[in-house]
Amino acid sequence: MSRFSHARLELSMMINARSLPRPNAHDRYRPVYHFTPPSGWLNDPNGIVHHEGRWHVYYQHNPTQPTWGDIHWGHASSADLLTWRDEPLALAPSPTTADGQGCFSGSFAWVNGTPTLYYTGWQNGVQTQCRATSQDLMTWEKDANNPIIPHPPEHVRQDDFRDPYVFQHGKRWYMVIGASLHHDRGAALLYRSDNGQQWTYLHVLHTATRTDQGVMWECPNFFPLGDRWVLVVSVWPKLGARYFLGSFEDERFTAEREGVIDGDGGAFAHLTAVGPDGRLLQWAWIDEQRHRDLIVPGGWAGVLSVPRQLALVDGDLYVQPVSELTQLRDKLLCGGEVLIGPTEPTGFQGTHLDLQLTLEADIEHPVHLSLLCSPDRSEETILTFDPGARLLKLDRSRSSLDPRVNRDSQRVHLALRRGERLELRVLLDGSVLEVYAGGRACLTSRLYPSRTDSVLGRLTAERVTAGTFTVWTMGEDKGPPR
Repeated sequence: MSRFSHARLELSMMINARSLPRPNAHDRYRPVYHFTPPSGWLNDPNGIVHHEGRWHVYYQHNPTQPTWGDIHWGHASSADLLTWRDEPLALAPSPTTADGQGCFSGSFAWVNGTPTLYYTGWQNGVQTQCRATSQDLMTWEKDANNPIIPHPPEHVRQDDFRDPYVFQHGKRWYMVIGASLHHDRGAALLYRSDNGQQWTYLHVLHTATRTDQGVMWECPNFFPLGDRWVLVVSVWPKLGARYFLGSFEDERFTAEREGVIDGDGGAFAHLTAVGPDGRLLQWAWIDEQRHRDLIVPGGWAGVLSVPRQLALVDGDLYVQPVSELTQLRDKLLCGGEVLIGPTEPTGFQGTHLDLQLTLEADIEHPVHLSLLCSPDRSEETILTFDPGARLLKLDRSRSSLDPRVNRDSQRVHLALRRGERLELRVLLDGSVLEVYAGGRACLTSRLYPSRTDSVLGRLTAERVTAGTFTVWTMGEDKGPPR
C-alpha cells in the first residue's frame, strides 16, 4: 500500500457499513500528503494529543456522505506526522440526548491521568457542552451527566455557544468557549473547574472590538507561548483565523498585539497541541471550494492543513510547516541561484510540489509565481508578491475553466522590513495550496483546473531580480502507513 494511502476505517458506534464508494485513487484533486478522510466529509480538527509515540488527531466527520451533517468525530494517528492511519470513530450522535443531532467541535485534555474529550452537543438548534472519557484513546464513554454546561451566560444565544477548548493552568482547569455577544460581536468565554467535571462561568475572556473581527468566534484556542499568552479564534463569517498576543493574570487576558494566521478564510478552525519535544503544533481545516455536484461523485470532502509549528519571534507569532515534511521530497526539478525577469521565465511542472523561493533584500517590483498552468495559459493561478502594495496576492480568476469552482482572489498583508529578504514556502498538493511567507503571513487555498495539461509552472519578475529557487516533487511511494 502507498505511504500516503489510508488503511480501512474500522466502523463502530452505530455505523456498520458505508454507503459511499472508496475515493478514486486517481482523483487528481485528492491530495497525497495532506490528510483527508477515507471517505465522507471532514471539517474541524478536534482533540489532538501525542501519546506513546503516536500523534492522535480527531476531526469532525460525516462517515456516510461527503456533505456536512450527521457529525461524528473521526480519528487518525501517526508516528511521524507524515503517514496517517485511520482509527475507529471516536464519537457518534446519541439519539434523544444533548448530542442527538451532532457531536460538534472541541478539544482533548488529560484530566487526572484520564484521556478526556470536551465537545459541543447539538440537538434541535441547542448547543451545549459535553464530555467523554477513555482508557485507550480508541473507545469513548460519554459522561452520564451530559451536558456538563447546559446553558450559555447572559447575552449569548443558545446557538452561539460552542467549541470548548480546555487547558490546565496552575492547579485548576479552564475552558474557553466560542460565542457571540448579542448575536453581534465575536467573543471567547472563560470557565473554571477544580475537577474538569463541574464548571463555573467567570467572564468574557476577550471580545471583538471591530467589525472585521467578526460577529461570531469559533474554535478558540488559548495557550502560553514563551512569556506570552495567545488567543486564536476563527472568525465567522469566514474571515480567516485571527490571533491576539498578551498576558494572562488573575484569570484576565490583556491583548497587546493581534494579527491574522490565514488570510481571506482559506483555512479555518485551527487547533493547537504541544508535542513531546515541546514544539507547539497546529492543524486547520481546508474546505472544498467547488459545487456540490463536483464533490459528491468523488465520495470525499475536506482536508487538514499540514502540521504547522508556532513560535514567538521578535514578540510576534510565527507559523511554519513542520520540518518533517522535507522527508517527503522526491525528485529535484530545479534548484540554485536564479536571475528572474520578465522574459525567459524559470519553468517547471507538477501537481504535488514543495517550492522554496528566496529573493534578494529590498526588492521594489512585483514577483510572480504561476502554478497549474495550461500551455496556452487559459488556466493559470498566479501568486504575486507586490512590495509596493505590501501584499501577497493569489489570483484565481483563471485557475479553472469550470464555472462551478470558487475563483475569487485572495490576499494577505505582507510588509518586509528594510534589509529583509522575501522567503516563500509553497506547498502544492493536488487541489490544495498552502503559502508561507517568512513565517509572518499565510495563504491557504484550493485550485481545481479542468484541463489535464494544466501542470506547468513559471517564475517571473517585472524587473530582473536575484534569488534562489528550488522545486521538489512530493509523493513518492515509500511504503505502507505506520
